[in-house]
Amino acid sequence: MKSVFSSVFILAFVAVVFQAFEDGPGTGTKRRRDGTDPGHTGSPGDNFKNCTICHGGTATDADGWITSNIPSTGWKPGQIYTITATNTKVGSTRFGFQVSPQDMQGNLLGQLIVSDTGATQLVGDSKYITYKSAGVDGTDFRTWTFNWQAPGDSINEVVFYGAFNSNHEGHKAFDNTTLSKLTVRREGAPVSVDMVNKVDGLNIVQNYTTKIMRLQFENATGEDFSISIYTSNGVLVKELYSGNDLNLDLNYDFSQLSTGIYMVNLVSKGKTNVYKVSCF
Repeated sequence: MKSVFSSVFILAFVAVVFQAFEDGPGTGTKRRRDGTDPGHTGSPGDNFKNCTICHGGTATDADGWITSNIPSTGWKPGQIYTITATNTKVGSTRFGFQVSPQDMQGNLLGQLIVSDTGATQLVGDSKYITYKSAGVDGTDFRTWTFNWQAPGDSINEVVFYGAFNSNHEGHKAFDNTTLSKLTVRREGAPVSVDMVNKVDGLNIVQNYTTKIMRLQFENATGEDFSISIYTSNGVLVKELYSGNDLNLDLNYDFSQLSTGIYMVNLVSKGKTNVYKVSCF
């Protein structure tokens, strides 16, 4: 009887291990092949969560992984456009992605439409599009296409946030996570000056025509302070100022920055205040 019990236990254990190896969740030896849970695009609305939550490692930023046939003049309300997501990593054989068009608060903008039912699917109340098991395999890269119906004329700008993961034969040791964004604007939308909240004396004004970010800080106490700009992943881009000027007024040319969300950090009086800014 004891021998029979031991045999059943061993078989059950082997079955569990085999299942985890083939298509287990992110913490298993191999990766799942049928899409990702919603809310992992790396967007501000997703609290910057991305594939690294399950796959580990550190995400890197890349331009051009999300493209579209939207003309340079902008999208028209109600029109349907084709969006292409491409995951590229030499040596990888399995690829995944998740994309969502959102505003800064994480609200879905427009409507996602599946055009390749074999390779892609909608998740999270159709707010996100991701891969299916038939849309995983590739050699060095994998491309997915889907459609997007543009929102009404009350929306001026839409950002497609995307998180991409690739590996070799599904093994965790080869995971690579990349974040990419595509910013598109409505045809005829006004180019605005974007004001960020004035908190603790710091005022940030962005002019999207001149690509100049103006930073003004009232340092009433005369204490040392610093202002730096970071990527959404916390990578330092540039220290903009360090000193104790009483009335700081400086300009920063953000035309050199890739399209996306950045963080302006003000370190003053022993604390750090973080401000989100959008560059496109």
